[in-house]
Amino acid sequence: MHSTAMTATDHHQPNAGVIQQASAEVSRLLARAIRCLDQDEAIAIDLVKRASMLLKPSPVRSGNSVPREKAASGGLAPWQLARVKRHVAENISRTVAIDELAGLARLSTSYFSAAFKTSFGLSPHSYIVAQRVERAKHLMLSTDAPLCEIALDCGLADQAHLSRIFRRATGTTPSAWRRFRLRPAAMREAGEYDAVLTA
Repeated sequence: MHSTAMTATDHHQPNAGVIQQASAEVSRLLARAIRCLDQDEAIAIDLVKRASMLLKPSPVRSGNSVPREKAASGGLAPWQLARVKRHVAENISRTVAIDELAGLARLSTSYFSAAFKTSFGLSPHSYIVAQRVERAKHLMLSTDAPLCEIALDCGLADQAHLSRIFRRATGTTPSAWRRFRLRPAAMREAGEYDAVLTA
């Protein structure tokens, strides 16, 4: 009997670790939301939504599904990686929820978040933001669309929202980045753009 109890405890031990990790992530997200509230309400709301999704109870799993969930805690399988990346790319112009991606990978949200970070080295939210920035860069170089339009095409609220996340990612504003990148290559290599900025 004692041996059976120990086996059950050991079997559920990974879940306790995931719960502890999810709890820490919720606390971190809420702390960030509080800090962002005055500066960017949209980001604060998104952070609270992410924390809320982590608090959702995981579905009851049958014995056959446990190995799949446990494997996910070590990273996503190739088919999961491909499906998630494709879905984000195809839906970058709208809000992409974490539980939506977890469903594509057939994992609970908490397991998916941990597995995603193991595979990509960053959280699902950070990955999506990075993809929005890359999409914005592509549109700025390949079209003459105004930044307000590009922001919407990248799933962002407005041009100000684009400017905030773009500057956070690159250290410069979208308009400055676009001007620099559209200048002739020889001019950039000669450092003339820096001279223009400091003039």
